[in-house]
Amino acid sequence: MTITWGYARIWVDEMKPIVWDRRKCHVGEGPVAIGSDYSKVHWVDILNNKIYWRDLVSDESGEISTSENVSFVLPRSNGGLVVGTAHGPDLLGPDGSMTRAPGRLEADGSEDPLPMRWNDAKVGPDGEIWLGTSSYGAETDYIGLHRLSSDGTSIIRLLSNMGLSNGLDWSPDQKLFYLIDTVALLLYVFDYEAGEIRNQRIGIRFDSELNQYPDGMCVDSEGSLWIAFWHGSCIRKYSSTFELLDTIEFPAKFVSSCAFAGKDLKTLVVTTSTGDNGWHDDQDFAGMTFLLETDVQGKAPYVFAH
Repeated sequence: MTITWGYARIWVDEMKPIVWDRRKCHVGEGPVAIGSDYSKVHWVDILNNKIYWRDLVSDESGEISTSENVSFVLPRSNGGLVVGTAHGPDLLGPDGSMTRAPGRLEADGSEDPLPMRWNDAKVGPDGEIWLGTSSYGAETDYIGLHRLSSDGTSIIRLLSNMGLSNGLDWSPDQKLFYLIDTVALLLYVFDYEAGEIRNQRIGIRFDSELNQYPDGMCVDSEGSLWIAFWHGSCIRKYSSTFELLDTIEFPAKFVSSCAFAGKDLKTLVVTTSTGDNGWHDDQDFAGMTFLLETDVQGKAPYVFAH
């Protein structure tokens, strides 16, 4: 397969990752495709307070610095971004203005009991933003899931008592919501309807003997789940009934997240990390961002209208 990125034509073997962006991320996370052709990809380097972007077509790239650790970046319909700063989220306008949206303080009625930040987040089918939390490796029952309203004016807590609220997405028919607890090694499944979740159950129990941890994820148009594995050097593809279909190896230990991009939404963008909380990967490609050409179409990301 020959793919054109910018002005270069590159031969790519399907289902074999190639390095796309060589900027090394301490904790690379949260890729998302933005724009009418889904060619402009944003992702974050959480602990280095950076938002990176690169265009699949023009090959232009850039970065945005934040004043705090930044855990996610999401598209807005006005051309701006929702930025997951530690005490945010913040609404970044096309003109560069930054407005703070309601956060954990408003949802929980009190300050965080220990240092915390947002973790993985996505815009949902009904326009809300669903936000997981992290406590930088410390144990607390405050780790869970929040939901910011579609108009950006109110936020509520939905779940508590998680180990690390991580990858999340919806089934193509929008009837199911998936959520990973990395520490518990579980993929939860919920029924989803009109912005509400119910009937929590376990979809996958991951093998603790592997010492590999499910991290970010995305769902394709056929309902399969693509899950990145921290300390696993891989992406694993599971069917909608949670059968393991494929394992794609990467030359980096800490594969952290993935998202479909490109005009046909068949290009999987995969972030990696050099390490965190005592973990370290000294391989040459650690922390770089990869592309993986697939044979399936992904789902377009939902966009925050506010």
